[in-house]
Amino acid sequence: MRRPLACLLAAVATAVSACASAPVTTPSPTAPPAVRPTATPTPAPDTERVVVVSEGLGVYQAVVVPVAVLHNAATRTGVSGLVVHFLPTRGGVALTPLDSPAVTLYPGQTLAVTADCTDSCNNTGTSRDPDGLTVTVGPGTWAPLPGAALAAGAVSFACKSGCSGGHGQWDVATTIGSPELSQGSRVDLFTWCTNAAGAILGGNPPSVVVWPQTGGTLSHTLHAILSGPPAACRVGASASI
Repeated sequence: MRRPLACLLAAVATAVSACASAPVTTPSPTAPPAVRPTATPTPAPDTERVVVVSEGLGVYQAVVVPVAVLHNAATRTGVSGLVVHFLPTRGGVALTPLDSPAVTLYPGQTLAVTADCTDSCNNTGTSRDPDGLTVTVGPGTWAPLPGAALAAGAVSFACKSGCSGGHGQWDVATTIGSPELSQGSRVDLFTWCTNAAGAILGGNPPSVVVWPQTGGTLSHTLHAILSGPPAACRVGASASI
């Protein structure tokens, strides 16, 4: 009877020993799902187009000033080195072609440009004044532009000479400037005046200012050649980039 009991005790001890030495398995951590980068959508191409909003002629004595109001339809891109080609006509016959100074238009900017027709349109009376105008906009160079468009302050205007027969020279005064202007920068100044219906009556022959300081503001008076008394005048400027 002692031998079977000893065997039984030995078997139980062996089983307990085997259970105690069994390895414990630790579950592996679950890896987080991979994060996939989201592609940034490519913006649609900008509308690189300059629109001629309106045009007109200012006439007084021997001076004729063609005017074209431009608008940059682009929302992100500016255009520099833009030249407007004017072709005045009289009775359907083309006169001497004229060019505006090269200007810069920022995205969404509206700016009038002019030319000086004093010599090529020299006339001896109102019967010889141009009665029509064709405007063509050059291509310019499209690119993002540094800084911002120049903005004029409050504008005042008063008759300087003539003005009795619908024609005359009007002085248009304003203040313009920018902290981004460098000393010696070329700034082209333009004014355009309209009647109560919004029709262009004329503007100034192109006026150039060489900026005398770094930044700051400058008061300036432009001499507008108009075909009638204005209801409103505006001033715009273009700085060389």
